Amino acid sequence: MTQDRSAFEQDVHRAWADHLGYPVALASQPGTTILPEAKYAGDKLIALWRIGARTFAQVDPQLADAVRRVAEALPASEALIADDLVQVWGDAAIQSRDAGLVHYLFPPDLSAWAPRSPYTVRALSLADDDGMQALHAACSPAEVDDGYVEVSHEIAFGCFADGALVAASSGYRRTGFMDIGVLTHPGHRQRGLGKAVVWALCAWSISHNVINQYRCNADNTGSQATALGLGFRQFFTSESVRLR
Repeated sequence: MTQDRSAFEQDVHRAWADHLGYPVALASQPGTTILPEAKYAGDKLIALWRIGARTFAQVDPQLADAVRRVAEALPASEALIADDLVQVWGDAAIQSRDAGLVHYLFPPDLSAWAPRSPYTVRALSLADDDGMQALHAACSPAEVDDGYVEVSHEIAFGCFADGALVAASSGYRRTGFMDIGVLTHPGHRQRGLGKAVVWALCAWSISHNVINQYRCNADNTGSQATALGLGFRQFFTSESVRLR
C-alpha cells in the first residue's frame, strides 16, 4: 500500500470511480450524475454520494427521470442534496432519510490504542458466534443494524472481559475497501474498547494491503470520534432518501 498521501487519496477516488463507473476526473466537476440501479428496483430508494464536487445518485430506475429533473433545475455549480428533493416533493412524499460520513485511513496516520487490564483483544472466529449473539442481544436492534458486526465477515476482532465478548469490530470488502463495523456492550462503553478493536482490525487490513473505510451516521458523534481518534479522515458524505 502506498505511503504517499497524495497517491493514497487518488487510490480512494479511483476505487469509487471504478465502482460507480465514471471517469475519475468527473468528481472534480460540479453537478450530479444519475445512476439507475437495478438492485434498487421497486425500493423507492435514492442514495446520494457526494464525492469531490459532484453528487453521484444511485436510484430506483423508476425514479431516475424524476430525480434528474430536480438535479437539472439546480444551478450548474450545485450538486444535488436530499434537501433539494424534499423541497420539490414535500415532506409527505418522504418515508425516511438519513445522512452519513465516509472516512478513510492513510496507514501512517493510524494511532495505536489498546485497552487497559482486565480487557484483552484477539481475533474472532466462527467459534465465537455464541459470544457475538450475546453481544447483539445486549445492544438495541438499531445499534446492531448500524454496527453490522459479524464473526462471519472476512476479519473480526473482539475485546473480552472475564471470558465475555464485550466489544467487537468486523470488516468485509465493499467498493474495494475494508468496510468496518463496531459494537460495544452498553455496560462497557466509554472505556475505549470500540476504539481498541477497530485499531486491531485496521492494523490487520494494513498488513494485508487493504484500505480501511469507516462509515457512520452523521449524528453519531461517538462513532465519528472513534474514527477520528484512530487517525481516519472524512473524505465524503452520503445521504439516502426513501419515498413512500
